[in-house]
Amino acid sequence: MLATQGFDWACIDMEHSPISPTLMAEMVAAVASSGSCVPIVRVPSQAPEWLRWALDAGAHGVIVPRVETPDEMRNIVNLCTFPPAGKRSIGAPFAPQHFGLRGPQAISEYMDAVGPHVLIIPQIESLEGAANLKAILGVGGVDAIFVGPYNLGASARVSQDHIHDVFGAIEKTAKGGDMPIGIYAPSGESALSKVKLGYTLLVAANDVDCLTSSASENLERAKGESSRHYR
Repeated sequence: MLATQGFDWACIDMEHSPISPTLMAEMVAAVASSGSCVPIVRVPSQAPEWLRWALDAGAHGVIVPRVETPDEMRNIVNLCTFPPAGKRSIGAPFAPQHFGLRGPQAISEYMDAVGPHVLIIPQIESLEGAANLKAILGVGGVDAIFVGPYNLGASARVSQDHIHDVFGAIEKTAKGGDMPIGIYAPSGESALSKVKLGYTLLVAANDVDCLTSSASENLERAKGESSRHYR
């Protein structure tokens, strides 16, 4: 339902949610069925099986947590890229369907037409990752970066001025490399402020907040003024 509300993309979060591979695949299919919202999976780690399961389910891309070095980035790109350029395993029977590919040649067509264009997005969420960002972007195959603001702040453990400098350096490096940059924003207002700073890949709302805030708002409306007499 959320995928039909006008969002450009949906982040299916396996890193901080107890989502199984089976449920993830069902969520990818549900988002893709909207016809207008792109499913991108944030995998729980850099392990090959998580990347494979997400892409084989038909995700248009993956956000990969805590990328800190060019070697890590290079390995991730290899795992997400079909041979001969990479070492992604061949065998994605569900993925082609989400791109309108059918029939006995569907997997082959998917490998040729879609495989090279899946989005590979490292998450930068530590001082080491921030310091190595230019080298990470120098690895071919990176499509965007996603900043993890909370872990980055925890990694810094320094003054507010310094963490602002770290964010500024990340933004400058991404802009200099003509690289799209994304971030989690806790509200629509926060998302808009990030847009003004050049961020284009934004999580502007999450399902839990949407559910709880709407429930709380409607409960308060239902209680109205009269409920005060019974407290």
